[in-house]
Amino acid sequence: MTRRAGRPKDDQGAAAVEFALVLPILVLLLFGIIEFGMAYNAQLNLTLAAREGARMAAVGTFSASTVKARAYPLPAASITIVGPTLVTDASGDYYQVKVSYPYQLTIPLWGDQSLTLSSTAKMRKE
Repeated sequence: MTRRAGRPKDDQGAAAVEFALVLPILVLLLFGIIEFGMAYNAQLNLTLAAREGARMAAVGTFSASTVKARAYPLPAASITIVGPTLVTDASGDYYQVKVSYPYQLTIPLWGDQSLTLSSTAKMRKE
């Protein structure tokens, strides 16, 4: 009796077992990438809001509600604004605005992580 070249008969379920072992890692990686992308988008929105707040303070038209609106789509009620603060140093006078937001990372198989995203912007006083 000759043996066929190729796969032996006793490994028929090996692919299913290997897939079952690798699937949780792939799910964790996929949802981790998506969640970190969403967190990065929130960070960019905060950076733009802080920059807008510092610019408004520099020209004398600061409004906290406008700064919170610039961080759209983040909920305005959760955004914290510190400033504008007038700072004087060797380079001159500038306004500083700090914007922060509590972010909840939710990754399946990993759990929930709370972190605070924040951004600070400075603009020279005009």
